[in-house]
Formats: sequence, structure tokens, C-alpha cells
Amino acid sequence: MAVMDILENAQGGKLFAATAQSFGISEAQAKSALASICPAIARQLKIKSGNDPATFDALLDLLDDGADGSILDNASDLNGSAALSDGNAILDHVYGSRDAAIRTMRGLAKDIPETALVKLSAIGATAVVAALARTQATAQPQPLAGQPQRLSGGGGILGTLASALLKGVMQELQRKFAPRRRRRSYTDYFGARRTRRTTRRRAKQPSLEDIFGSILGTKPS
Repeated sequence: MAVMDILENAQGGKLFAATAQSFGISEAQAKSALASICPAIARQLKIKSGNDPATFDALLDLLDDGADGSILDNASDLNGSAALSDGNAILDHVYGSRDAAIRTMRGLAKDIPETALVKLSAIGATAVVAALARTQATAQPQPLAGQPQRLSGGGGILGTLASALLKGVMQELQRKFAPRRRRRSYTDYFGARRTRRTTRRRAKQPSLEDIFGSILGTKPS
């Protein structure tokens, strides 16, 4: 399912209205802006994960830990301060800096006021990672193919992508994304204190290529 279809279905179809209300823009503006912003971020994240082994491994680890995208279903979480901080960290990592990311987003959503655009871009980044997680969780209930099996039990958790070089990353991420399991901070996946897991050979189903293809609408039917 494409990322915009996932967002359309979230919060009982009210995600765009809730986001618009939070940031002082119209529902039509929010939907139009996210329709441009989210695929652009997803494409850039796909490129980053293809060129940067650390990002690739960290994203696989994040998905394998049971991420399910549930943050998309809670307006206060998705539009809250923690999600904004998480999204800004994603933008910083994927685009090299948040300012560079915002310059790109400005060209995609020219009618959005600057203050709202900054927030909407961060939420878009968080939503993209949530959509990846939801797609993976829907496609395959087991850990991502090629990953070692873990003991079952407890609810899914959702981390989100942050810079492998970023210091002082957010500690509340797992509280927002995974209320039913022990929370792990950004640094457990991508931060300066990240401990690399043992390298393992990963199978191709579902692969990151499959997941990105699904949310970008490029996966062969």
C-alpha cells in the first residue's frame, strides 16, 4: 500500500484533518503537502539506505524489532513534540541537515507557511518510517526475512530512523511508538553508542526493496 493510502486510512480517515488543526492550516493543504513531502522523504531514505550500510542495517534492525506503525493511529502522538523531534532527526540524517531538508520541502509545498512547513516536514518523516513499519508488519508477521527469530510476546514497538552520527538523541521514542514493550532509545539503533549486531545473511522476502516499493507504489504487482 502506498504511503498516502496508509495515511488516508489512519485515525479513521481523520489524520489530515488532525494534522491540519495542529499546525494551523487547512485539511486540503495538509493532505496536498504530505502527498508531496512523504514520497520525497521515502525516496531519499531509500537512496540513503542503499548507499550507507549503517543506515541499511539500522533500519532492518528497527523493523525486525517488531515495529508496527501504530503511532499513525494516534493524533496526539503523531503531531506531538516527540514525533517532531524524531522527524527532525530523520531529516537531518537523510538530507545531511534539517535546513537542507526544509529547502527541499519548500520546493514541494510552496503554499504552506514556513512555521507549518517545518513541523509538517518532521511529521512527514516520522510518518514515512511508520508507514515502512506498518507495511513490513502487515506483509509478514515474523521478523524480517533473514533475521534470527526472537521470542514472541508483548506488543510491537516502533522506533524511527535517526542519524548514525547524531548525538543526544531522543529518549522518549519507544514510549510513543511501543507502549507495551521495553523502550529502546534512538541510540540503540542509529546513535553514536549503537552496538552493531552480528552480521547475518538476509533473505529477500520481504526485503527493504519490497517495502519501499510498496509505499512508493513501484513494487511490481
